[in-house]
Amino acid sequence: MKKSDAGKRYRVVANTRARLGQVMTPPPLAKALVCLMGSQGGNWLELGSGSGRLAEAVNSGAAPASYLGVEVEPAIIALSPSLPGFRFVQQDVLAVDALAKTLELKQFDHVIGNPPYGIHGFSTEATSRLHQLCPGLETHGNWAPIDLYFVLESLARLTPTGSAAFIVGADIPCGSQSQQFRKMLLDKASEVECYELPPTAFGTYAEVQAYALIARYGNTRARHVSLGRLNDQLEVTALRRVSLAQAIESMDLSNHEFVEIDAALRKNSRGLTMKDMDVSIVRGSRTRAQFALLGVAHFHTSDFPRSGMEVSFDTAPSPDFQQATVGDILLPRVGTRCLEHKAVVVSGQAPYSEAVFRVRMPAKHHERMVRWITSAECSVWRRAAARGACAKHLTVSTLLSMPVPR
Repeated sequence: MKKSDAGKRYRVVANTRARLGQVMTPPPLAKALVCLMGSQGGNWLELGSGSGRLAEAVNSGAAPASYLGVEVEPAIIALSPSLPGFRFVQQDVLAVDALAKTLELKQFDHVIGNPPYGIHGFSTEATSRLHQLCPGLETHGNWAPIDLYFVLESLARLTPTGSAAFIVGADIPCGSQSQQFRKMLLDKASEVECYELPPTAFGTYAEVQAYALIARYGNTRARHVSLGRLNDQLEVTALRRVSLAQAIESMDLSNHEFVEIDAALRKNSRGLTMKDMDVSIVRGSRTRAQFALLGVAHFHTSDFPRSGMEVSFDTAPSPDFQQATVGDILLPRVGTRCLEHKAVVVSGQAPYSEAVFRVRMPAKHHERMVRWITSAECSVWRRAAARGACAKHLTVSTLLSMPVPR
């Protein structure tokens, strides 16, 4: 991935903004978040305001009385829009005392944000603040999701009847370490919605599993949570309600869909899995870049056929690398956009990249396994089973646990 306005990524570099993994929000996504939030008027706060993309969307769609953006990089603040009632200040959100002095005791009607994400190492003061904002939160020393810190600090400034909207990484809605936060959110909010964003939400150069998290507060408490999914046009294409207990476990719609799909398949397969059928699953030997440097022809995720499933190789044997040969099934290991692909080798042999799995099985199970793995139902299962904060991926253990219907 490259540094651009297209999305956000994990980075460890000297520049503060880059190090924190924060890049400007694409305008269509900013507009969609404000639309999902549905709030109007009032005083707004954004921690980590960047160049003001969300501010512009709020100005266009929510008629705010005032807007305060807090951003760590002065050069980025200089790019922010000049709008009546909008103010942008330079401050590090992770500097606990300095932020408190900047915001004083002000409360805001609405908070919004697309904070940096990824697991971050906090100072002692910031770690203490994190636990103060969410008692009982699971952390690993002073390491925790940085977007969770921004979300908690924002919610702490919200009026009792306010609303909130955030673009967050997978840790907050899906991570086991964030369960205490989800429980606290549901204990206090009146309405909670969580939408899975499409892989294209941040542009074609970024592949990130991200979510729009919406919370509204009032005099009642949430009795259920609405989980949804947005398509490439950022329109809601799926929506369902889950119980509070289910939402504490996960606010990922795909996860709940997978539980249902998996249960039905296991019933149909009578508990038989790929592991039970002595299937072998082996990851490729080298990355695509390594093979390219070596000048070795190989099969990569971009080589999966877009129509049909048969592939043939005419390369010479390469005993130094894992080989795919006649009868093998090839599956993508990683890549949100390609996980449904599959291929059956019908002639020749060739090395394959570490982004690909080779699947082999005993001859007595070959016909059944090929029929199942190349089916549309298997593709649905694999997509639903994939996990990951950036590009979704599958593991060997996950695939070996896959039920095989009769």
